Amino acid sequence: MTSSITQQIKDFVINECGMDKVGIAGIDRFNESPEGLHPTDFLPGCKSVIAFCVRLPDGAVNATFRTFEDRMYDLHGIYGAYGYVGAPNYELLFANYKLARLVEKLTGCAAMPNTAGPTHGAKMMSMRHCAYAAGLGEFGWNSLMLTPEFGPRNRFGAVLTTAELEPDPMYSGPRLCDPAKCRICVQMCPTGAISPYEEGAGRIVCAGGKEVSYGQTNWAKCRIMCHGTREEFNESGGDIIPRDLTDPLDEDLDGINKYFNQNPRQNFHQHSPSWKCGNCLAYCPVGSWKERFADTGISHVNTGRFMDE
Repeated sequence: MTSSITQQIKDFVINECGMDKVGIAGIDRFNESPEGLHPTDFLPGCKSVIAFCVRLPDGAVNATFRTFEDRMYDLHGIYGAYGYVGAPNYELLFANYKLARLVEKLTGCAAMPNTAGPTHGAKMMSMRHCAYAAGLGEFGWNSLMLTPEFGPRNRFGAVLTTAELEPDPMYSGPRLCDPAKCRICVQMCPTGAISPYEEGAGRIVCAGGKEVSYGQTNWAKCRIMCHGTREEFNESGGDIIPRDLTDPLDEDLDGINKYFNQNPRQNFHQHSPSWKCGNCLAYCPVGSWKERFADTGISHVNTGRFMDE
């Protein structure tokens, strides 16, 4: 496609869909995709992936600080609504829909919108990996996708299309995460779900000839916090995992997985919270964290103590 069509599409994402960043990846950047999760598994003949993100409001992230710094548990639903499940996913949902229609109108090629979050239970590609392949940023040790402007405080969407659009370069700016020096996500995780950095111990991701590694998250430990099922972090009641399954947390967690299998969360969006933590997102220093949160007094935590000189 001509450069003018590609630019029209990108301008539309920013100006009409209200997204904060957009990038395009050619299909060759997904050669390392796991079986069943390649773009052509979702849309046969896919040639381009248009990835974009919406920035989370600083004030919504503030609800996480108030929860964990001031124990104001009844505020954390604001983060759930405006920083996680609710508004960001609907913003992405409608952006996907409008963008897919525009791409088909401009190019005459098929464009497949992807679901955003748990709203409809559809199989999803990894939006983080789409964003990485489209050059929006790079992975942090916390396994979250980081943009230089906003750190991990973004949500991502992607439209697949059989149109061959002009790709953007991979991110080549300053390194965003150096886990050998920064331990903030590891230290701020209440259940120790993010493993300490060890050279060569991360998961390797390759796209567009660029390789990056990020930490191995223990998802059983992560779910304890995300679903608010650790007793001392759930003063409002609700489902509580028995303490003998969570203390100590460094033991075998088969019991945790068994608990969640016996108590399935069938519809995260409506009935069961999956946003009860967010510390790895909230406290990551990437994206002018100090200027936006520490210097303004929104967060009272001195994250400098987690940094090596």
